[in-house]
Amino acid sequence: MAAKRYTYEPVGYDLFSPTGHAPETGTVVVKTQPHGCPRNGAMGHCYVKDAETDEFYGLVLVNSLVAA
Repeated sequence: MAAKRYTYEPVGYDLFSPTGHAPETGTVVVKTQPHGCPRNGAMGHCYVKDAETDEFYGLVLVNSLVAA
């Protein structure tokens, strides 16, 4: 089963304080769960990677993800 794809549209903290390795606005991403990290959705955040290249971006707000 393929992972659900999202378009990254930064809001809130992602918009005002982006990390050094955040995806570009409009990038299609999928959620990922790194071993030993808090579960996706904890405190409104999740881990994402590029849907095409599998490049890991890191932690973003769940509200920054729009269903693609």
